Amino acid sequence: MDVEAEITILKQRLEVLEAASSAGADEVATSGDAGAPVVVQFSQEVADELEALNVEITGLRWQMRDYHASSQAQLQQQLDDLRIGMCLLDCKLDELLKRSTA
Repeated sequence: MDVEAEITILKQRLEVLEAASSAGADEVATSGDAGAPVVVQFSQEVADELEALNVEITGLRWQMRDYHASSQAQLQQQLDDLRIGMCLLDCKLDELLKRSTA
């Protein structure tokens, strides 16, 4: 599973937890249940972790984009060098053919 799909699933789970905690907030206030602050704290921790993960993914995308651009430039340079070499070989071959016919 790719990272974006995992993030989407985690966000959906977080939304379900938030909806459950907000729907159950009235019940918690009346019943005096101590579990609600834990759920709220957990959902906040998950939200913080998701935000950190998004920052990491953004950084990786920037690095991959830079690496791709660098690799593409290097590959283009090598291709240009090969083309120049082919042209030089073509000229040399023509020169040799002229010498052999003369």
